[in-house]
Amino acid sequence: SVAHIAIHPAIVLERWDALLICITVATASSLFSARFANRVKSRTVGLVTGAVLTVLGAAMLLLNFWDILSKYPIIVETLDCLKCFILYVIPCVVVLLLIRFCTKIPKFIFRKLLHLVAFTCVIIMLMRAGHWYSASLASLLIAVIIYPILALLEKERGYANLFVEKRPGEIKRSLVLLFSMFAVLSAIGWGLFGKQVITAAAILMWGVGDATAALVGIPFGRHKVHLKPADGKKSWEGTISMIIVSFICGTASLLLFGQTAPVITAVMCLCGALAGAATELFSPSEWDTVSVPAVILAVLLLF
Repeated sequence: SVAHIAIHPAIVLERWDALLICITVATASSLFSARFANRVKSRTVGLVTGAVLTVLGAAMLLLNFWDILSKYPIIVETLDCLKCFILYVIPCVVVLLLIRFCTKIPKFIFRKLLHLVAFTCVIIMLMRAGHWYSASLASLLIAVIIYPILALLEKERGYANLFVEKRPGEIKRSLVLLFSMFAVLSAIGWGLFGKQVITAAAILMWGVGDATAALVGIPFGRHKVHLKPADGKKSWEGTISMIIVSFICGTASLLLFGQTAPVITAVMCLCGALAGAATELFSPSEWDTVSVPAVILAVLLLF
């Protein structure tokens, strides 16, 4: 600190607010990283250090060549989407970790809270983006960044319990598939058909409806669905709750941000909610991340 201040005292004389931020962040990060380094293997410490330095190097390159890069709207808009993602996700993750370690919340509830954070952050990016390609590209970049990070962390003790992983590798695969599907939905719904709000509504109906089905069905599902080819694990209580919540989310979002007449909005969202719930019932659990949003978006676009 003394050496840097001696080179240029502006950090003390003019940017003392930045200095306070640096002191706070550096102290907290040092305490956290020291505990982390003492609990994991040296190879993991090296990989994490390399990842951090790579991110810092990329940030320095962006700042250094920003005058050139800023001339390309796709780069500016994609970075803006990523910024929105980071500013939204970091506080949410901190709150979720506090909930996980400071309460006795059931595992399935914590799991669905993670899903809700993922879905809502994409809605924010989608509505913030100026064009479909920036939203899709940002979602793909997130998928590319998340996979190696989770692949590294899943080797550590306590990872599976922290993220409530049902089988090895499930979290990283599901998140990559999730964000890849976001990119595809944005490209089709907004890019191909020009329907930004409808695409956001379809994602919201899918995400919140799916979470509600689990939150209601697991503790209160007394009547299982025995229709073929349903797997017999899902309940009518969860399915009905998914239909209701999906309908409410879709109708509210389209009435607030769309231009469709209220009656048509209600009809299209009801049809989308019914189609999504039916697809959820009869789709294999490995593929409902693809089938359910595709069906809901297709139904809404038909109107």
